[in-house]
Amino acid sequence: MIHCKNCKQKFYVMNENSELEGKVIQCKYCNDQSIYETKTVYLENRLEELSKDLDNADIKINYKKKEHQDKIDQLHNDLKDKNNELKKQTLLQEKVNVFENRLKETEKLNLEELELVNEVKKIQNKIRTTSENISSQNKDIENKTNYLETRISSYTTEEPEEKNNSLNEQSFKNDSGEIVSINKNLDTSERPNINQKEENNKIKKFKFFTPGFLE
Repeated sequence: MIHCKNCKQKFYVMNENSELEGKVIQCKYCNDQSIYETKTVYLENRLEELSKDLDNADIKINYKKKEHQDKIDQLHNDLKDKNNELKKQTLLQEKVNVFENRLKETEKLNLEELELVNEVKKIQNKIRTTSENISSQNKDIENKTNYLETRISSYTTEEPEEKNNSLNEQSFKNDSGEIVSINKNLDTSERPNINQKEENNKIKKFKFFTPGFLE
């Protein structure tokens, strides 16, 4: 039995092994040609190839092992970074909690401010209403005062001497056709008497509104 090194198939030949030693044989399956070797030499060569294959396998395994180790180291570094990030996240969460508490206080202050604003509006409305009431009462008092003044004036004012006021407004034409006002010819000595009467009336009104006048 012969093992083809190319296609790894097995086939039989009729010749003895000693006769085939060192001769070229051809594979029945892949037509590959090779020099025939004895079983012992074949096994030695095969063991040597297996050793090389094993060495290559060890090299690949070690390489894979190194890759995995590098991967593990990288994962450890990533895990360390994640743990550090988790710590920072914990600190951030604590800060968020602090801000939430501050926000509650701020909302409380805001409510207090709104209450103060409403209180200010209420007071302003009261002031406005009070001002309107005061204004209305002032008008009533003023009207009553005017009425009282009229009544009092009717009792305290003396009848003025009748005068022909129309003369003050009249005018005539002289012989030359010019318009001459009669006011120039009126005696102005009577004016102080009229002013004195007005002052007396004012004094009487003042005494009427002075405390103790009615006593």
